[in-house]
Amino acid sequence: METVLERISATCDGLGDVTLAGIKLEEAHRDLLDVTQGSLDQHVAMQPAAMAYFLTLKKAAKRRLDNVLGAQDRWEKKRYALAKAAVESGTSAKSSIKVEDVKARFITDNEPEIVKWEARIEKAREEYDTLDVWCEAWKQKSFSLREYVSIEEDERFSGSGSISEDQKGGHRKERLSDEAAQTRIDKVRQVIRKNRERKAASGV
Repeated sequence: METVLERISATCDGLGDVTLAGIKLEEAHRDLLDVTQGSLDQHVAMQPAAMAYFLTLKKAAKRRLDNVLGAQDRWEKKRYALAKAAVESGTSAKSSIKVEDVKARFITDNEPEIVKWEARIEKAREEYDTLDVWCEAWKQKSFSLREYVSIEEDERFSGSGSISEDQKGGHRKERLSDEAAQTRIDKVRQVIRKNRERKAASGV
């Protein structure tokens, strides 16, 4: 019988098919992050699915990186012990053996394998770092969406600091002045511009 965790995992894996204006999450297209593209409602509806999907990928990448680092550490300790034994076998004065001598022997005996391990670690770290940057961009998008929704709500009320009664619920809300509303709009635009600059700089 399938467990809840298994169902959640399967759901997260399938979230890559969620689309915004015909663009799937798994395509990782830059327009997915641009709140000025498409419908605001579409962006808001997609955000939870996007965060779940990309954070799942990020955590999987972190596990892969940790696994590679752990495997490399175990391999290195075994080979270092062999290098130490080899150095000790070549002298009767073990007290004169230096750490640098053992390290040099370790590198000499294992250099091709060391290069391969470094390449594996670099690849795993690059995958994790890329997803980390991408997830951070989606977190910034969450902030932008909150600001956009707030501005859209404020724009329903005009005037300069007067009080308006909500026709639906009878609640009274304070209207933002034109200057305050413009300040919020400028703030959102700054966030969007910084996101675009960050994506351009990181190549995401």
